Parts: sequence; C-alpha cells; structure tokens
Amino acid sequence: MKSKIFSIVFTVLFTVVSAHAYASESVSASSDTESKIVIKVNEISISESEFESSFRSAVRHKYYHGEVPEEELQAFKKQVAQDLVEQILIHSQAIANGLEPDRAEIKKEVDAFDSKNAHSPEWQSQREQVLPIMIERLERENLLEKMESKVKEIPQPDQNQVREYYRDNPEKFTEPQRFGVSLILLSVPPSANQAMWNDALNVAEKIRERYQGGEEFTELVKAYSDHVSAENDGDLGYVHQGILAPEAQEAVASLAIDEITEPLQTLEGIALMRLNGIRQSSLKPFDEVKKRAASLLYRDLQENAWSEYLNDLKDSADIFIDKALTLSASHE
Repeated sequence: MKSKIFSIVFTVLFTVVSAHAYASESVSASSDTESKIVIKVNEISISESEFESSFRSAVRHKYYHGEVPEEELQAFKKQVAQDLVEQILIHSQAIANGLEPDRAEIKKEVDAFDSKNAHSPEWQSQREQVLPIMIERLERENLLEKMESKVKEIPQPDQNQVREYYRDNPEKFTEPQRFGVSLILLSVPPSANQAMWNDALNVAEKIRERYQGGEEFTELVKAYSDHVSAENDGDLGYVHQGILAPEAQEAVASLAIDEITEPLQTLEGIALMRLNGIRQSSLKPFDEVKKRAASLLYRDLQENAWSEYLNDLKDSADIFIDKALTLSASHE
C-alpha cells in the first residue's frame, strides 16, 4: 500500500543515500565542504546540489504539462523536503526492525524491464550505470511500504466502535435524493448544421404540446425516441445528482410529478424529460451498511496510526531543514 508521501518523491530519490546510507557524522561533515547542507536527519545529510537535483526531477515528474506558478513551486519544494525527511526516518526504522526487501520480486521486475528493453540502444548504453540505482530504489520503496504496512497492522474495530462511527458520520451512509426520470431523445448527428438542430427542436416542441394535450408519454416515446431507453418506455429509473448534465438536472428538479421539461439541447440531440417521482434522501439502516462502515472506520484508524507514527518519529529525531526550502515565495 503506497502512502501519499511516497508517490511524489520516490521515483526521484536522491542517489546519494545509497552512497552515504547511514554514514557516520564525520563523513557527513566532510561532504559539507563540497556543498551547503540543506537537510539533515540524525546522521544523514543532503547537500544543496543533491536536493536541487531531486527537486528538479520531482518537478518534471509532477508538472510535466508546463510551467508552474512560483508560489506553487515553492510550496512543492517544501513538500519535497518534508517528504524526504519522512522517507529517511521510515527507512531507518525499517532497517532497525529487521525488515528485508522482497529481492526475488524486485529481481523479477528488473529482469522484465531489462528484457523489454534488450534491443534499446539507449538502455544498453546506460544499463550498467542505471541498473544498480534502479534496484536500490526498488528495494528502498519496498522497505518503505513494508514499514507502513507493519504500522497499519492494528486490531479491527469492534461492533460498538462501528456503530458509533455510523452515528457520527451519517453523510457517508445516506442515500441522496433521487429523481425518477423518463426520456425522449431526438438524435442529431455531430456533424449536423443549425437547420437540422432547429428541425429537431421544432419536433420536440410539438411532442411536448401533444403530451400536455393528453397523449400518453409512453406512446410518444415509441414513436419518436432514438434513445436505448425507448425499449423500456423511456424509463431511466431513479437517478441522483451528478448523473444528468447540470442543465438537465436543474430542469428536472424544477418539475412537478408527471410534468415534462422544455426541449433541452444535449450532445446527442434534443431531449424531453418527464419527472415520474422523487425519492428523498434517507439514512440507510445500520445492518445494511455495517460492513462498509467497518471498512471505512478501519481505514481511518490505520491512517491515524500512520500519522501518529510519523509525528512520533519526527518528534524524536534531530531534524534540520534549511529555511530557504520552507519559506513561501512572498517571504523570499
């Protein structure tokens, strides 16, 4: 199970960690002469050049679509710095707990990738240099995931806890208001000109007049509707908000039972909708949703356990993050 903090930074984890993994303080101090230290977590140091390399890779990974506003970029830099701190702490705990990466599974992944790119000149030219880094990063990711899974191995909630969660979170178990709707659709081809749309609109208006004059809606459906629901007298069943297009939803919600909308232009053509009934929102009985409630509660308890674990790790660690990585753009 991947945590949010792993999704952004892992693919660009700084390679220096493999070279200096849990190095002594004297080794970290010697690297200080090469570049300014911007992050230090216990005995692990990250230089400015190392962080910037990782940060640029993270930016390319997340913001591949184009330029990023400076304020958002600075906020992302702060997030990357904090994520790196957490990953170092979690990795050290995984080692301390005696966890081992699933090297056999990792080897399968690497071998599959290697085989897939066997005829790639670019891969072959970089293979010897990149392969060890790839394996190391996969092993680190595996340890991070294992440590998270270990922390989240907590007891299942009891029935009383589940009932309390159900009472405290009624919005999670409430069936939203739904509208019973029937449809007549006059299809208009995507390539149609305005004259064709006008013709369909005129037909729809006449259909509406005939319905208001007393003709059966189901008969009008059979005669005119091009929608698949015509096989079921135009009945779309009961739909909740978000299923219909916003303009259609608004039109249907304004109707009284058995009323029909004015012609509505949709992507498929001109539509007429009839309101057949309304089912008000209602809280589902506990017995009907208790399995879902237990699952949702357990997920929340796991996330709380993980959050508390991370906070405890950071509280007990010696952490330094250069202020330049955490200031907002307005304070620079």
